[in-house]
Amino acid sequence: CTAYEECDAMRRRRGSVLYAKVPKTPAAPAAPTEATTTATMPAAETTAATTTDATTATMTAAETTAATTTTAATTTAATTAAETTAPTTTKAATTTAMPATTAASTTASEASTGSSQLVMPFPVGTRCSSDNSALLLSLVNVTVHECMEACSSRDGCSFADFEPSLVGEKGFCRALTSCDETHSCSGNSVVIFQKVRQGSFDSPQWMMTCPSPKVPVLTTHCMTEMQYDLAVQSVKDLFAQLDKTCTADACQEADFGGCILRMAGHDLMDFNGTGDGRGGSDACTDMDDADNAGLPECLFRGEFDGLVSLNDAYQLFCDQISLADFIVIAAEAVMQHLAVGTTKPALEQGFRDHFRFGRTTAVEGCTFSHGVLPNPADSCVAVENVFVKNMGLTWEESAALMGVHTLGRAQIRHSGYDGWWTTPEGSRRFDNSYFVNILAGGWCEELNVNGCDAAALNAGECVEKHQWKRCDKGMVESGLAHEMMLNSDLCLAYLDQEGGDGQLRAGEDHCCAWVHTNVAKNARINRGDFDVSGVIRNNGNLFCNQACNQPLADGSGLYECGKDSRGQSVLESEACCALGEGAPDCRTNGLSDARGPGGPAVESVRRFAEDELFWALTFVDVWKKVTENGFSGLKSLGSC
Repeated sequence: CTAYEECDAMRRRRGSVLYAKVPKTPAAPAAPTEATTTATMPAAETTAATTTDATTATMTAAETTAATTTTAATTTAATTAAETTAPTTTKAATTTAMPATTAASTTASEASTGSSQLVMPFPVGTRCSSDNSALLLSLVNVTVHECMEACSSRDGCSFADFEPSLVGEKGFCRALTSCDETHSCSGNSVVIFQKVRQGSFDSPQWMMTCPSPKVPVLTTHCMTEMQYDLAVQSVKDLFAQLDKTCTADACQEADFGGCILRMAGHDLMDFNGTGDGRGGSDACTDMDDADNAGLPECLFRGEFDGLVSLNDAYQLFCDQISLADFIVIAAEAVMQHLAVGTTKPALEQGFRDHFRFGRTTAVEGCTFSHGVLPNPADSCVAVENVFVKNMGLTWEESAALMGVHTLGRAQIRHSGYDGWWTTPEGSRRFDNSYFVNILAGGWCEELNVNGCDAAALNAGECVEKHQWKRCDKGMVESGLAHEMMLNSDLCLAYLDQEGGDGQLRAGEDHCCAWVHTNVAKNARINRGDFDVSGVIRNNGNLFCNQACNQPLADGSGLYECGKDSRGQSVLESEACCALGEGAPDCRTNGLSDARGPGGPAVESVRRFAEDELFWALTFVDVWKKVTENGFSGLKSLGSC
C-alpha cells in the first residue's frame, strides 16, 4: 500500500486499485461525532483517479493487507469482482469496501422497503431472458438506484435488471415479475436484482448489514486466493479490539471465538443427508430457536456491550462474498488465529488449500432447522443421528469435529449448561486439550446446573440440565472456573455403568469416568493396548491432577503412572474420583475386562489427545466435508 497526498497523473497496472479519500456527510440516523471520510474508487478497474484535498492510496494485489474493521463508519467503493482487494478500515471512521460490480455498483443502494430487500442472485454481466409477459415497466435514462426503487416500491415486481449506458451513470431498467432464465452479456455491466421477502428473525442474512450503496450477493461468483486471505484477515483483526485478559469469570477471546464457531457449527449441523438434503452451510439458522441463543450478539448485535461483531467484517465483503461462504471463512479465521504450535501452520495451509466457494445463502424458510441440532442430553444417540447418519461422518470424524469444543464455554443464559471444556486460559487456544481432558481427568455428574426448581419443572417452564464436572483431587468444585463435559462429549470414550443401555447420561448414571494409566502393560486385558502415556505428556505430566512419577503429598511413596500394580490402581482411582462421593466406575476399555468396552470413538479420542497434529490434519479434512454438504459445483480459489 502506498499513500499519496495527491495524484496528478496515472497509469494502468494490472491487479492494482486506487482510492481517493473525499469528505462525506454522515448518513442518518446516527452520525459519528468526528468528521467522516469515505474512500471511493472513481475510475474503473485498475486506473487512477483525481484526488481531493485528502489522501489517495494505491494498493497492489500482491501487497494489500486488511486492517482493523470499524463499527462506526459507513463503507463505500467499487472494483471488479476478479480483482477485488480488501478494504482498509480504521477506528477514526475512515472506511472502504468493494462491491462486486463496476458501473452498477457505484450507485447501487441496499434498497429495502417494508418487509422486502433487494439482493444480487447472479453475477455481473447477466440479464434476465424473460419475455414481455414478465415485464411490468421499462425506464430509460435512470440511475441504478432509481431502478431498484422502482422494483422495491412496485407490487408484483420480483426482479429488475439494469444496463448502464456507455457514458455516465444512467441507463436502461426493466422491472419484471419473474426471471426464469438468464443469459450472459459479455463485457457488459448489466446487473440483476431480486426482491426477496424478509421474514421474521429466522434468517441471519436479514440481520447483517450491507451498507449503501452495496447490495449483498447470495452466491459468491468469484474468489481469488488474495480475497480469501483478506477476508480471513478481516476476521482476525476483530480480535485486536478484545481484552486480552482471561479469568474464571470472563475471557473475551474465548467467548467471541467460541460464538463464531458455534454459529458455523449450528449452520452445518442442520444438514439432512438422509432426507431432503436441506440445510448445511447455507447461513440459514432459525434465530428464534432456543438452541441459537447468544448467537445474535457475536453476529450482528455486538458482543461485550456492542464492542465487536462478525458483521463488522462481513459488511466489507457483503457484495463480493455470500454470507454462507463468509461464515465458513470466519470460522476458519478464528481457528487459525487461536491455534498454537505446529497445528497453526497446518490449519492455515489446510483451510486455504481446501476451501471452495459458491455456497448460496438461504434467505427464506430457515425455520426448518428448528429443533434439528443434537441434544447433548441424548448422549451418543444424538451424535450418531446428526453426525454419523445425517452428515455422513465416521465415528473418528465425528470425534475430530467435536474438538471445536476446545474453544469457548457453555453458559446457562445461552444453553442451560455451565463451565469450560478446558481451563479458562485454554479455552482461547485451538488445540487438542479437549481430548486430553477427557482422558487425563476424572469426571462425575453435576445435576441441575441451571437451577430448574420443582414448580417450574412441573409447569413445563424449564428442563433440568445435567452435565459432568472434573472430580479429581484438587479441582475447584464451584464457580465459573470449573471444567465440565456434556453427555455427548464423554460418551465418545465412556459407557454407562454395567447393566445400562450403553449411553452415558448424567442424572441416570451415577458413575465416575476415568481410565487407568497401566492398560498398555496389563497382560490380563486381552483387548490391545490403550497407552495413555502420550496423553499424560500432553497434560504437563499430570494425571487426574497429580504429577506422575513424583512423591505423593503424604510422603508414602511415588505416584507411578503406568505401573501395573493394585496399589497404583487404587491411588489413581482415589485421585480421579476424589470428589465422586464413592461413585462406581463408568465403563471404558481403559479400565478392565469387566468394565469394557469403551465408547464408540474411544481409540480416536486417545489418538487425538496423544498427537495434536494428527487431530488437526484429520479435522481439516472433516471440516471440508461437512461445510460442503448439500452443495454441488463449488469452485477452488481462483477458479472464476
